[in-house]
Amino acid sequence: MAAIVSSMKFDSGHVPAAPDRGARLGIRVGGRKCCFAAICVVGLLPTSALAQITGPLQPYAVPINIPQLPAPGEQPVPLGQTVTSRPRPEFDPTGLRFGDFFWFPRAELDESYNSNIFATTTSPSADLISALAPSFDLLSNFPRNALNLHGSAVLPYYAEHPTQSTPTGTVSADGRLDVTAESSLYGNAQVSRPYISYGSPNSPMGIAQPVTYWDYLATAGYMQRGRRFSYQVDVGVEAAQYNAAQLVSGGVLPQSSQDATSSSASVRASYEIVPDYLGYIRLGGNLNDYWHATHSNFTTYRIDLGLQIFPRHLIYGEAYVGYLVQNFTQSSLPSTSAPDFGGRLVWNVTPLDTLTFTGLRTFTTGTPAINTVAVTGPAGNSYLSTTVTVNADHELRRNLLLNLNATYSNYSFQGLNRTDNSFTGGAGLKYLVNRNLFVGGLFTYERYISTASGASFTQNILTLRVGTQF
Repeated sequence: MAAIVSSMKFDSGHVPAAPDRGARLGIRVGGRKCCFAAICVVGLLPTSALAQITGPLQPYAVPINIPQLPAPGEQPVPLGQTVTSRPRPEFDPTGLRFGDFFWFPRAELDESYNSNIFATTTSPSADLISALAPSFDLLSNFPRNALNLHGSAVLPYYAEHPTQSTPTGTVSADGRLDVTAESSLYGNAQVSRPYISYGSPNSPMGIAQPVTYWDYLATAGYMQRGRRFSYQVDVGVEAAQYNAAQLVSGGVLPQSSQDATSSSASVRASYEIVPDYLGYIRLGGNLNDYWHATHSNFTTYRIDLGLQIFPRHLIYGEAYVGYLVQNFTQSSLPSTSAPDFGGRLVWNVTPLDTLTFTGLRTFTTGTPAINTVAVTGPAGNSYLSTTVTVNADHELRRNLLLNLNATYSNYSFQGLNRTDNSFTGGAGLKYLVNRNLFVGGLFTYERYISTASGASFTQNILTLRVGTQF
């Protein structure tokens, strides 16, 4: 099923927020292999989780700050079997059957040490963080069509700084309607309560607690496949409404300047050059509308040429290059254009080793000023985000998975003389005790360098976890 990701992203950390950051797992459901997005829980603390635990812990070690995929208007690549996604019948959860649906509940308990919870340049504050993270997938098993429901929550507790304990949660539904054997309609809807982590360009100064907000997402699309030619059309809308932030000095700081809506549309046409190799062209655009700062509204357009390789080869995935343009409504703000590139390539080096390369370039909303509220963060109107991740997975034993990952991110700010760079490295493991119990851990190091005063920091995070699944 395809997914739309708008060219503009609302910021919940150093990288664009992602509706689904889970890794896909293959399991057997009623004799059929059913692939689902694992909405996992907190243990692999994303490096953007500066004073908070932002993202769910993956069921195995995964890249930190992995870019959101598929890219805007990108057709999803059929899943291949990698070290982490291949079926393990003796360790995979079986789920609970309810008619034509299977329910897969999960829960994790994580203990983390964060060396710099406020992401400060000097005098860092460390803390021990406990987190309970339940989640579930309710998956259909119809002969045709599909309807799925997903949910997850993260309930952290900071031992030394309890006011930083910020719960988050997400509920989403997705479905597919098969019109013919070669065409389908699809869509999804999501409601989530994320937050802006300390150290993020959009995080205000002098706040006592992280900024929380409500994020609403809906997408729909149509895909027509053929023997050689296929096409896909996607539309979507995403809205974010921010809550006021508590100040260290007392009182609250309004965050309404960040409230925004992004409407997007894209079309993609593909042609099978040779079997398993599709060349495609993709056109997309979106309108980004600030509710209270209309002078900072902007539109983005992109055109990309790409190649898709199906997973019957050692190397498969997608890669594209093109052009990305941003135009502001306010004439005094200059337009920005830049080369566009990205994708996701998977290389099964050996049966026990998989390398994954991921890249994404996109515009992220900033914190514009309005007449009654000053700029609440140093991000300006928006910034161009470029993120590249390399991830290596190794199967040491059938039930012991190892991971190494590295991420580089660059943020180029619009209307400001500022450039940020983030370098992240991590190592993790997952040990499958049985099909219902697993343990693991992760160590992550991040070095964030900014030309803005006081925005650079270094952070180390060590996490141990235990999880159960059914």
